[in-house]
Amino acid sequence: MKATFKLPKTGKGWFSFALIIVVIMLGSWPVIPLVNNEMIILGMPILMTLSVAIIFITTFTLILINKIGGAD
Repeated sequence: MKATFKLPKTGKGWFSFALIIVVIMLGSWPVIPLVNNEMIILGMPILMTLSVAIIFITTFTLILINKIGGAD
């Protein structure tokens, strides 16, 4: 079975692709050391707060992509 990768063809598709890349970058290695310190936000360490925020950001990103129809 041949694996293929299709690039987006519409503006909505590219916008959706960019949003997904931004969400992935927020949880990637270069961002983690920036927030890995002892500061407390909402009673949690900032790294844990970022982890919870990424869950919400991912959910809202996928809802937005579904609304604009960028997954076509």
